[in-house]
Amino acid sequence: MSIAPLAALGIAKTAFSIIGSLAEAARRPSAESAAPAMTAAPAQQSPWHQIGAGLDVNSMTREDLAKVSAMLYDQGLISLSDHATMSFDPSFAGSSNLLTPTDGSGRVDWVAEFQARMARHSEQGETSAAAQDERVLGILSRLQAGSRGVTSIRV
Repeated sequence: MSIAPLAALGIAKTAFSIIGSLAEAARRPSAESAAPAMTAAPAQQSPWHQIGAGLDVNSMTREDLAKVSAMLYDQGLISLSDHATMSFDPSFAGSSNLLTPTDGSGRVDWVAEFQARMARHSEQGETSAAAQDERVLGILSRLQAGSRGVTSIRV
């Protein structure tokens, strides 16, 4: 006895099952025809969008970054380690220890700063510090997306 006829029978049975499901779905009233007065709900803003709205991570003071970091940490969006790196890093206390320049009002391009930190840590073989810098860059990226109105982002 050959298995090929049994396989063909299984395929045919599956095809008829799919056709039956499609026919049943076509007979059911759609949600649009059942409630024509309903309007689409507005997209729900993520916490990243809410916090990132109005921010420019390429031009913030150290205090601004610390406030944003505290908000993210308080909402459980970042770890204590990330929060510390973004706001309490003693190795970079004061603007004189920054790797990138500040503008006239003390604002820093934090994306460029953490890229410079990551490069320096990588050159020095400090892989855990470089990985921490990379995590902060991911956080800054999500904030940038939120500031541009992106309501969700896959990481």
